[in-house]
Amino acid sequence: MLPIFNTTSPALLKKKAKEAFDQVSELESDSRNARSMRARAGVMARAFIDKSFIDGAEKMAIFQDVAMACLAQGQPIPDEPTASVFQQVETAAGKLVWVYLPEEYAQSAFHLGGRYQRMDITAQQAIEGTQNLLDQICRYEFKLDEPLSALQFLRDEIAEGDGNDAGVVADGPETQG
Repeated sequence: MLPIFNTTSPALLKKKAKEAFDQVSELESDSRNARSMRARAGVMARAFIDKSFIDGAEKMAIFQDVAMACLAQGQPIPDEPTASVFQQVETAAGKLVWVYLPEEYAQSAFHLGGRYQRMDITAQQAIEGTQNLLDQICRYEFKLDEPLSALQFLRDEIAEGDGNDAGVVADGPETQG
C-alpha cells in the first residue's frame, strides 16, 4: 500500500490525536455527547500523564548511568532527555491509541518522573505534583468536574508497602493520631 493511502500511519494518527485534543478543549456544549468526549479525553490524559511520568523516570535512570560514564571518561555529558507530546496508550478495550497533550503538560509529567527517579522528591510529592497537573488539564482544558486519580500504581504500591514514605496511603496522606 502506498504511504499516501495508509490511514494508520503514526504521523496521521498523531495528527488526529492533536485534533481530538483541540476539539475537546474547544467544546462549549454540555450535551451528553460532549460530556462523553470530555470524560474520554480526561481518562486518556490520565493515561498519558502516568505513562510520561514512568517514561521520565526510566529515561532519567538511563541518563544518570550515561552521565556517570561520561564523567568517568572525561567526556561531555549529553543533554537530559525530554518528553514527547504524543504517547501511545492502551484503552479499556485493549486497543493502542495515540494521545496528545501540549508540551508544557507532557514535560511537567516527564520532569516529575525524572525528579522522583533522582530522589529529588518523595512519592508523596510526586503524587501531589502529578495530581495537580492532571487536575489542571481536566478542569481547564476539558472542563471536567469529576477528579481523576493520577499515579494510581504508585499510590497502590505505597499502600502495599510499609508506609515509610511520608505517610502516603492509597487515598492520600495518613492522619496523625
